[in-house]
Amino acid sequence: MNKKTAEKFKKLPGIVMAAAIFTGIMAQGGTDAEAKPSVDLNGQYHAALGVKTDTSKNIYRMAYYHKEAAGTEKWKHLAISGNASGQYEQIQSTFKDVVIKGNGKYTVSLVNADFQGETSFSKMQVSTDIPDTGKIKFSDMVVKINGTEVASYKKPKIDKHKDANGNCCLLIINKERENFNSKLDSNCVPQGTENRISVTFKVSGFNYKKGESPEPPATPSPKPTATPEPTKAAGTKAPEATASPEAEVSLQKPVVDEEIRPVVIISIIAISVISVIGITFSVTSRKK
Repeated sequence: MNKKTAEKFKKLPGIVMAAAIFTGIMAQGGTDAEAKPSVDLNGQYHAALGVKTDTSKNIYRMAYYHKEAAGTEKWKHLAISGNASGQYEQIQSTFKDVVIKGNGKYTVSLVNADFQGETSFSKMQVSTDIPDTGKIKFSDMVVKINGTEVASYKKPKIDKHKDANGNCCLLIINKERENFNSKLDSNCVPQGTENRISVTFKVSGFNYKKGESPEPPATPSPKPTATPEPTKAAGTKAPEATASPEAEVSLQKPVVDEEIRPVVIISIIAISVISVIGITFSVTSRKK
């Protein structure tokens, strides 16, 4: 092994290591890309009204779509958290959530809630389980209390806080977000036990409209497959094909390719010459 070859072999471990690192980086990049949320534009999602008071009690139902809230008992009604006894206390209330099925107008609401004298909201929002990718748009959000419009948002602001769990959450009131200015006075908690808060909004960006069924994804037509030739079993003879009269006539005539015709003619002449020489030689031998 000469010096140059030895130096090339010395460089191999470094090259292999660099390739391994590069491959790891590419694989990691692919994993991150796969982890990004996506929206099914033919799918169905959900929306719910969330509220929280801050006068003297913490009466709430935030309705965030994550494992700590959605689907639990606390999801179904208002409750007091951190009361004097330190126990979870359910509050009289009835929520109406919606299933978002395509583009259209939807309404979420809270009916007959006993806010127990609370007068101020610290939070009010419409939470959804739609991933916040920008593909689904929200507009024309209108807030009503006891049937009276109290605020409207042409383009609702989407909450980017981690509380939203990466989903689209439409802000109405939120005293914790310094960069959000609510159009609704927070001192709007309805009194008594017969009341109603409703929020109506429009959704766009899906591939189908509300009331319609999404079109199923197009199924590619199957590619034609070649028909396999029948295999010949051992010990059996393949059936002989029956030739047509024209084929029989053509079979009786020798077929010679035009390209090999001169070779055939020369071969015939050569054989003929050899035969003549052979016969002549044989006759001559006999005469001697």
